Amino acid sequence: MLAVSLPALILTLFCAAGFAASDYFRKAAADHVPPVVLLTVFVVGQVPILGAWVWVTDGFTLTDGYWPYGLVTAATGLLANLFFLLALRISSLSLTVPVLGLVPVITTVFAAIALDEIPTTQQSAGIALSVLGLLSLYVPEDNPNPIAVIKRFATDKGARYMLAVAVLWSATAPLDKASMALSSPETHGFIQVCLMSIALVAYLLIAQQQRALSIAKDALRPAVLASAAAGVAYGCQLLAYQMTLIGAVESLKRVIGLLSALLLGRIFLGEPLTTPKLIGIALMIIGVPLIILPPLL
Repeated sequence: MLAVSLPALILTLFCAAGFAASDYFRKAAADHVPPVVLLTVFVVGQVPILGAWVWVTDGFTLTDGYWPYGLVTAATGLLANLFFLLALRISSLSLTVPVLGLVPVITTVFAAIALDEIPTTQQSAGIALSVLGLLSLYVPEDNPNPIAVIKRFATDKGARYMLAVAVLWSATAPLDKASMALSSPETHGFIQVCLMSIALVAYLLIAQQQRALSIAKDALRPAVLASAAAGVAYGCQLLAYQMTLIGAVESLKRVIGLLSALLLGRIFLGEPLTTPKLIGIALMIIGVPLIILPPLL
């Protein structure tokens, strides 16, 4: 039976709520700002938050072996976040964010192929429910047959971008864990946002796009709020990783993320709340924990 301490549970809840809020604010800003510019504001805004964490805790710890893992983690996170914003820019919150429920599915499939780690019966059931749930979100109102569903998902550019995010983020959690074995959580988090910030600002300078940073006034507030929420959530996530199993953190985070995408999309963005969406989210909420968590019986 999985035991999660109260501090780990609280940190995971803050992490999940923070990322859910950040998803919404990024969606609100995505229509007004070019993706690379929004990503720059989003990442650079986290530097003082995570820098303050290092300063307050006096927890700067780093070994020489960190950099190979840290650089790969930063590159993976940067590309994933760019695809994330591209997906939000062209598709709805309630259709794109649930694609991230495939992260544990992809991780499990990769483990089966590369490491010969055959999924258990529980994991196989979770994979089936997660995939069916995701496809249910894409059921066309006028043509609910399976071929039409698969065709809609395959031709939705936002879904394709978010699928790329899921593939990249399936590697991020183990990379974070490996990096923190060679540093402290606060050091790792601070270095990650610094590396990504340097890369993004350098790109804007080289491409002579620095003027684009004068983002639209109505996009500045959600962009800053997205950055602040994500900075706090990322710090909580790294601490939670050290206190309990990655699977426990990711399971709760994904479940809250699925519900939040549906509710925030409906309440604040006017996205339709259909029966197939409700069924799909329900299936994924059951399926994702079955994949990630240890055997429940």
